[in-house]
Amino acid sequence: MDGILMTESYGILSAISLDPVEKKPLYHFLPGRPILSIGSFGCNLRCAFCQNCHISQAGIERFDHHPVRDPEDIVQKAKLSRNNIGLAYTYNEPTVYFEYMHQAARLIHEQGQRNVMVTNGFIEEEPLRILLPLIDAFNIDLKSFRNEFYQTHAGSTLQPVLRSIEQVAKSGKHLEITCLLIPGLNDSPTEWRALLSWLSDHAGGELVLHVSRYHPASNMSLPPTPRSVIEEFTALAREHFPFTYPGNVGGLNQDTHCPQCGMVLIRRSGYHTEIVGLDGNACGACRQSIPGIFR
Repeated sequence: MDGILMTESYGILSAISLDPVEKKPLYHFLPGRPILSIGSFGCNLRCAFCQNCHISQAGIERFDHHPVRDPEDIVQKAKLSRNNIGLAYTYNEPTVYFEYMHQAARLIHEQGQRNVMVTNGFIEEEPLRILLPLIDAFNIDLKSFRNEFYQTHAGSTLQPVLRSIEQVAKSGKHLEITCLLIPGLNDSPTEWRALLSWLSDHAGGELVLHVSRYHPASNMSLPPTPRSVIEEFTALAREHFPFTYPGNVGGLNQDTHCPQCGMVLIRRSGYHTEIVGLDGNACGACRQSIPGIFR
């Protein structure tokens, strides 16, 4: 409007829910605690396999069905939600409601709670720099290590995502990475090893990694990722990152083990989480340091 970029979705929320923090997924950030989670509509990518396409690719015609919620209203709800650690910006890509997230995140910190951003990482350096003092934990979705994949299946490019991962890692903020494996598109062992090597060099060996199973969604009808592929790629990742977890597949162990002595530190069953062997940020048996924020 008159040369000024306007947002039409400010305060329009598609969902408000008190979720386990593990659902983001974040496994090494205040495990076992709930976090109030919000999402809006829209995305800056167009992934053919989007699991939330009903909100990420919705148009403004949906807005009339959702009342405007001021940041102050949501922050107050976060404060009053029992045992809640703060506010998570998730469900759709929070970058597209940057101004709303920034205002809410500032207010959340003022009342002593935490902010979590679940993002595709496709954001410029300057707005991410503005967010870094306010966001306590990130989960960034790294969809592939090939630019061609991003161009063909996500309508974007790879380099900005890698830059964001590196920027967050250098900031010292808590970072976990999710990789969705899609049969025949990004499940090459060669690509996977290159991705792991880059993450090790640019995000550090203490990174927490989630290897997630694809299911048909949106405009993609390929069959689900075989369970054996999730197991294989999880094992390969653990050669670089001992804290690697399978996702979107039942029956696989998601407990956190001490990489030094093997003791179970955090036991998980679905979204039920129990801390059993941690002493602060260390293994209670051998005192091995464990990366994360646990209290």
